Amino acid sequence: MINPTLNQLKAFRAIVRLGTFQAAAEELRLSQPSISQRVKELESELGATLFVRRGPRISLTAEGHALIGYADRMLATASEMTERFRTRDPLKGTLRIGLSENFALICLGELFQRVEQRYPDIRASMFIGDSGALSQKLNERELDIAIVAAPQVQPHVAQEPVGCSRLGWFAHPHFFQGRDVLTPADLTQYHLVISPPSSRMHGTIGRWFADAGVAPSRVSTCNNVMVTILTVLSGTAIGLLPVRIVRNEVAAGKMQPLRVAPGIPAHPVSICYQTSEAGEGLLAFVSMLKDLIADHQVFAELSVA
Repeated sequence: MINPTLNQLKAFRAIVRLGTFQAAAEELRLSQPSISQRVKELESELGATLFVRRGPRISLTAEGHALIGYADRMLATASEMTERFRTRDPLKGTLRIGLSENFALICLGELFQRVEQRYPDIRASMFIGDSGALSQKLNERELDIAIVAAPQVQPHVAQEPVGCSRLGWFAHPHFFQGRDVLTPADLTQYHLVISPPSSRMHGTIGRWFADAGVAPSRVSTCNNVMVTILTVLSGTAIGLLPVRIVRNEVAAGKMQPLRVAPGIPAHPVSICYQTSEAGEGLLAFVSMLKDLIADHQVFAELSVA
């Protein structure tokens, strides 16, 4: 197994940049024999000759030229890793972000634009999921930050409320013409599409029916909001959806919100992040997310839930 060390790669890169073994040794504060030994060990590991030596003058072999790109990437990654753990700042390197699907559908494009403008060196790893999956990944420290509806997180995860997600039943305009307010019992005879059990929406609507003492006869689950929307638009089923996500479809007359009694409880939404990483950089990122949420009115105010 090939196993070059970072010190060997540093020596190689210094020689390439400075042109001589002696100059590289001085920069790295090593003796010239130590530099030569590191290069010899690196060549042995790779099974390749990296330099052609003609007295004090050196030149790269073809294998030496090929190694430059690999060495640069490995050294850059090592530097990035060191900086990330030295500062405890997740913005130094790869930021692991979790997003609810409704936020992603509305804001993901602009989120990327703002990250590109303010944090050009950052790399983002995005996970789009429901509230249960996001909460679990936060609890297991697999995400640095996430936007979660009704989060269920452990004490090591901080929460900052940003509003609430209002939920509603939506149907094709041909459904329920002439009907005013519908009860849970009225909906039990129809084909309903709701989110899967891992989401908070699933539990909320289950309690909504249970509190009324009824159970729907035909329920399908779907973990994709866009597919649920398409199902509603086709007239195939009635869907439970966040109100904000279908605002345009309702305004265009392509689907109708159903008036129901009792109302469906809204879900409080929070920006959640690891408390161990709550430094200046991450808190600035939280502020940016809050601005984005406000600009697009993604969530309703908690007072109107």
